[in-house]
Amino acid sequence: MSRVYGAEDTLMFLLDNGGTVTFLGSSLTLPVERRFGDIGGVQRYLGEVRSRPWGYPEAPQPEVRLRKGHARAHWQEGVIALPDGIGDRGWAMREVVVLHEYAHHVTWFVHGVTGHGRAFQNVYLELLEHAIAPEAAFVVRAGLG
Repeated sequence: MSRVYGAEDTLMFLLDNGGTVTFLGSSLTLPVERRFGDIGGVQRYLGEVRSRPWGYPEAPQPEVRLRKGHARAHWQEGVIALPDGIGDRGWAMREVVVLHEYAHHVTWFVHGVTGHGRAFQNVYLELLEHAIAPEAAFVVRAGLG
């Protein structure tokens, strides 16, 4: 699990700095990451992702809601809960975090498993590759070892 979060932290750092970056000796051009202003924006984004062949349209649309506090985003039983932004304002209202939680949703409904194991990693990497860029998936894949 810590490998997934470590790789994701590296990706978010690189996306925050954007443009062309050097990573493990490779020159990567990273796009601007989508940020969301409200839960409605997240729901619309996930609807668009699900409409694509690579977006797992066979999984049901997850419910997205705010959760109290600002410590964690999570998925449970078809619901993606994102922090309400108090404190470190809006850290979870970004594409990488939303795709991470959506990958949990897909992994449960398509593969019947939870956690950050191989099925989750494969779904998450596919979502990153198509929704953000192949370079985003490359960064996370490298961090997973």
